[in-house]
Amino acid sequence: MTGDSELGFSSEDLSGKELIGCDFSGQDLSEADLSESDLSEANLQGTRFCRSSLYRTRLRGARMQGADFSEANLTEANVSEASLKGAVFRSADLEGADLRRSDLSETNFEGSNLTGGYLGEALLTGAQMKDAEMKAADLNQANLAGANLVGVDFRYSKMNGSILNDADLTESDFTGATLVGATFLQANLKGADFTEADLGGADFSLALNMTCEQIESAYFDKESTLFPGYIQIRWLSETEYECQCSPA
Repeated sequence: MTGDSELGFSSEDLSGKELIGCDFSGQDLSEADLSESDLSEANLQGTRFCRSSLYRTRLRGARMQGADFSEANLTEANVSEASLKGAVFRSADLEGADLRRSDLSETNFEGSNLTGGYLGEALLTGAQMKDAEMKAADLNQANLAGANLVGVDFRYSKMNGSILNDADLTESDFTGATLVGATFLQANLKGADFTEADLGGADFSLALNMTCEQIESAYFDKESTLFPGYIQIRWLSETEYECQCSPA
């Protein structure tokens, strides 16, 4: 924890400050209070924010590659259109945070809370998100290719057009989620739960470890949803079908 910043502010209390475009790169702001401050377009590369309060902080367009937000409070923060490649959010609280169109590739969100978060069009390729809470989040058009999504809670999330190719979705929960047009090529679906999920137009054609039991209460249509070759769907009518699964 540093004493005073180069700007003359106490690093313990930066709440409500106008810090647009400031350079805090490489500094240790652990346990600092930056609630409702404006750090838009700031340089925060490699900065430590461990256990800091960034409640409703504005970080839009900031450069935060490699920053550490472990156990930080980013509830309702605006982190949209920011650069966060390789950043760490382990066990952080991002409930209701706005991360739309941000580069979150190779970030670590393990055990973090993203309930109700806004991640539309975000880049999350290769992200580590094991056991993260993403209930009721907006992930429309997000790219999660190659991400570790083991045990993630996606219940009631909006994931239309999202890319989940090569992702590990073991034991993830998509109950009530909307996945219209999402792609799951080479994704590992072992134990994933799609109860009452909307799979219209989703592409599972090369998905791994899918079973008939996983889709028996999901919603999908005859024409547009694609299943892997080992899932045999025999349509009895426009809405009724029989499913058989052969070894992949």
